[in-house]
Amino acid sequence: MHNSATGSSVPLIFVIEDNPADVRLVREGVDAMDTGLRLEVINNGQQAAERLTAIEADGPKDHPDLILLDLNLPGISGLDLLRTVRTETALPDVPVVIVSSSENAEDINRAYELAANAYVTKPADPDDYIGMIDATVGFWIAAVTPSASND
Repeated sequence: MHNSATGSSVPLIFVIEDNPADVRLVREGVDAMDTGLRLEVINNGQQAAERLTAIEADGPKDHPDLILLDLNLPGISGLDLLRTVRTETALPDVPVVIVSSSENAEDINRAYELAANAYVTKPADPDDYIGMIDATVGFWIAAVTPSASND
């Protein structure tokens, strides 16, 4: 990950989400953690595929520590993007959490078949959404950056 190679202790999260309201809630959830996490928002599946496949294996400063991925994206679907992350990028081991409004069992099963690390549904209530992001990001950032839990 980028942390060890650059000395940066600030994890990077890619938020791949096309809904501006959901992006705002993700930002609020991350801000509530008061950890200074860096967010890169990409609001189109095609742009996300291009960005992710352009990351070099030896360019760790660009590597996200976590990807929050919506399923319903313009350009390329979230499931197709997940497949791309796992098979066509230098990031096959980066945790990918699907954050979707879909509770469809087929979507959930397909996400896990494509090696999603987790699947969470978007709560309708904004405060619940912010709390879900806080808990989800907190868990995964602690899992991938052990020093984050020691600060």
